[in-house]
Amino acid sequence: MPLVEPEGNEVRVRVEALALNRADLLWRMGAYIEDPRLPAGIGYDFAGVVEAVGPNVTSLRIGSRVSSFPIASLNTYQNHGETAVYPEDGLIEYPSELSPEEATAVNTTVLTAYFALVEVAKTGPGDAVVMTAGSSATALAALQIAHMRGAIAIATTRTRSKAAQLAAAGFDHVIALDGEDVAARVLEITDGRGAHLVYDAVAGPGLEHLALATRVRGHIIVYGALGTTNGEVTPLPLASTFARTIRLYAGYKIYDFTGHPQLGLPRDHDATARGTAFLLEGLRTGQLRPRIDRVFRGLEQYADAQRYMESNTQSGKIVVSLR
Repeated sequence: MPLVEPEGNEVRVRVEALALNRADLLWRMGAYIEDPRLPAGIGYDFAGVVEAVGPNVTSLRIGSRVSSFPIASLNTYQNHGETAVYPEDGLIEYPSELSPEEATAVNTTVLTAYFALVEVAKTGPGDAVVMTAGSSATALAALQIAHMRGAIAIATTRTRSKAAQLAAAGFDHVIALDGEDVAARVLEITDGRGAHLVYDAVAGPGLEHLALATRVRGHIIVYGALGTTNGEVTPLPLASTFARTIRLYAGYKIYDFTGHPQLGLPRDHDATARGTAFLLEGLRTGQLRPRIDRVFRGLEQYADAQRYMESNTQSGKIVVSLR
C-alpha cells in the first residue's frame, strides 16, 4: 500500500512501539463509545519517529521522536501499524531517556489519571484516593500521581492473591474485596473521614459500597465498567451522594479534556497543556515511570497481545515493539 501523506497539521510517524488499551477491546467488540466504520483500523497509543509533516505543522520536524495520546475518533485515525498519520496536537516529544516502548506506555494512562486527580478532584496532601482495579495501568499511573500530590493511595482488588503485588507496587493500603468490607476499611484507614476521591474502573453493584467510603464533598469518578461485563446493573447511590454532597462524575474519559470533535467534546487547551507539562516534569524527575507488564515483538504477535489483554491477568501496560 502507498504511504499516506500528511495534510494540514498532521504528521506521519514511523512506528517503533505501540501500546494496547481496554478501549481497543471494546472497539473490536462493538461496545466502545462510538461504532466502528468498516473496514476499520485500531489503536490509539504509539511511539516513533516523524518522517513527514503537513504544511501547517509548527512544533515538530522530521526526526522528532514522539508519542501519542487520544484526541480524535478511531474512525479518523488508526495508529496500530508500521506507520501512523496523526495531528501534531496529539503528539508529545518524549524525553530521550525513554525507550519507544516506555514512551508509548505512559501518555494515555498518566493524562487520564492526571485530569481526574488534579484537574477535577484537586487532590492534595493527606487526601485519601481509592483506586479500584488496582493492577490496571491507569490505576498504577494514578498511584504515582497521588504520591506526587502527597495523597494516600488505596487500592482495591478482587482477590487476596494480588494484594502483595499491589503493596509491592507502592500502594499505601490494599483492600481485598473477597475478604474485606471496602467502606469499613476505608473509614478505618482515614479515621472515619472517608476518601477524598474514589477513582473507579469497575462500576457495577460495588459502587454503592464505594459511596459509603467517600467523605463529605468527596468525589467519585467512574471511568470504566469492568464490573458490568455480565450485564450487572450499576445502581445510582442517591442516598449516599445526597447525604454527603458527593460529586459523582460518571462516564469520565480522557477526551473530556483532550477533546473529541466527533463526539462534540471541545479540547480544554489550558488543562491539556498543564497535563503534558506535569507528565514531562514527572518523567524528568523520575516520579513518573511507565509500568509495563509485557512486551510482544512484531506485528505478527499483535493478536497474541490482544488475547493477553482479554485474559485480564496483566499488571501494567501491554506493549508491542516494532523495532
